Amino acid sequence: MQTISISIGLWFKIMKGLRRRGAGVRESAGFLLCNPGKSKVVKIAFYGQFDKSVSESGIIQFKGAATFFEYLAKEKLEVLADIHTHPTQNTRQSDSDMKHPMVRIKGHIAIIAPNYAKDFFIFPKNCSVYEYLGNFEWKKFEISKLPMHLKLI
Repeated sequence: MQTISISIGLWFKIMKGLRRRGAGVRESAGFLLCNPGKSKVVKIAFYGQFDKSVSESGIIQFKGAATFFEYLAKEKLEVLADIHTHPTQNTRQSDSDMKHPMVRIKGHIAIIAPNYAKDFFIFPKNCSVYEYLGNFEWKKFEISKLPMHLKLI
């Protein structure tokens, strides 16, 4: 698996976007996007851009896939990973997270950020990172072996 690379500026833009969308009371989420075949995050697409009702229930229920795939084709981008928030410091996958991967392709990366991203200085080491293995099985990465790093660009 390739290492995911992301600028520190874009990382904090993602955290700010998650924090604003969750408003401290509900989960928020987005897709980390890259150019085809690359492993550098170049853009974030928040779920709410494609499904306004995504967080109405308090948890993520994304129904905007068709519009999102049109967007990917138009922008010539691919999904590198997804990210969503949990309400507490606990960033372990819930049963729902495990049973409903946002991308059901082996190798897909799912990132979970704590506290609805309310903290101003959340780094990848504060998140949990999982790789989808297929058949609703996941591998959790140890903090020392995260498949991503922040790069000052």
